[in-house]
Amino acid sequence: MRTDNPLVSIVIPVYNGSNYLAQAIDSALGQTYPNCEVLVVNDGSDDGGATAELALSYEEKIRYFEKENGGVATALNLGIRQMRGEYFAWLSHDDLYKPEKIELQVKAALDSGDRTRLVQSEYEFYHMPTGSRTPTNLFQLYGEEQLCRSFFSVLWLQYHACGTLIHRSHFTRAGLFDESIQTVQDIDLWFRILRDQKLVFVPQVLHSVREHAQANSNTAACYHAETRALYWRLIQALDWEEMDRVFGSASTFLCRMAGFLKSYGGGSELEQMKRLLAQLPDTAPTGAEASLEALSGGRKIAIFGAGQYGLRIKFELESRGIHPACFVDNAPSKWGTVIDGIPCIRMEQAVEQKEELFMVIAQRTLTPALEQVQSLQLPYFTTKQSLEAKLLHIPPAMQQREEWLSLL
Repeated sequence: MRTDNPLVSIVIPVYNGSNYLAQAIDSALGQTYPNCEVLVVNDGSDDGGATAELALSYEEKIRYFEKENGGVATALNLGIRQMRGEYFAWLSHDDLYKPEKIELQVKAALDSGDRTRLVQSEYEFYHMPTGSRTPTNLFQLYGEEQLCRSFFSVLWLQYHACGTLIHRSHFTRAGLFDESIQTVQDIDLWFRILRDQKLVFVPQVLHSVREHAQANSNTAACYHAETRALYWRLIQALDWEEMDRVFGSASTFLCRMAGFLKSYGGGSELEQMKRLLAQLPDTAPTGAEASLEALSGGRKIAIFGAGQYGLRIKFELESRGIHPACFVDNAPSKWGTVIDGIPCIRMEQAVEQKEELFMVIAQRTLTPALEQVQSLQLPYFTTKQSLEAKLLHIPPAMQQREEWLSLL
């Protein structure tokens, strides 16, 4: 193996993916880096042979494996066991790599002086129904020091599995994917791999996450419950000191995770989180209300997006003594309803009050929402992504926790 161009194994697990797979394979084969192998692992597709036929059409350009259906973790583990490369990269069958993805990430690892250094990068959400692209801008929001700190990106909900490059030695150290987990196996393994590690961050968009209705997170019945259970287990693995070290404040981290668990249905995990938050010591007033009121100009806060993102940001604000006035949503079914204790209004109503409202755009597919707000000439707004980066440095009002814990 040439040490200047170490072999990289791109593993593509697939199940009934003939509608997206060709573009994923083409993006892997189209890398500017000269030393890649592409492994496609068919996880027992039952689509009449369509996935197998498509993959086999690439012949010697890829290495193709078939197995009985067992879930994406089993397919990824097979790929890891079969890979010949020094580095591993995961590409979901419905996502896309930018041509320079592997080249820039290998360069970052080798330039770091430690070829086993873990690498992550910016990515974008490609919303297929509209064609819009929303880049993450993590480097701008958080900075290199924060992003490269251990498992920060994983539990601060900024990480994406396909945006990484992993030296194979980390699988020996931390193990493989947990095959009992059906939907969030990446979070479990990435936590184990990244914990106590120093990362390298490439501040360029290097892969596209294609958003569509058939995505596993939209179709798997166990997704929400499994996500809550896993995150609660990982939270329990941490002590106060490690939370402070990675996130700057245990209370800030736990408050964010409480909002996350709530947005995924709450359950017993949220009740346990409330008890954990109650155990934290009181802290002196932080000036959170003044800081956030300065951001909003003292205007009423409206949250554009009454879905999971909106519920999370609502609780994060409430835990800092700020109470949003309303949700705004484009879905007619939500107009005139009360969601999590506050009314949901139409965008036209928000426009009528535009001088009085400060809008927080709480949507993952951010670009269309931004374009809508700007086209309507709403003058005062920010994004959930930008606000969350600011909230990292504004701890919750622990002396008033009884009030905001009651809102969970």
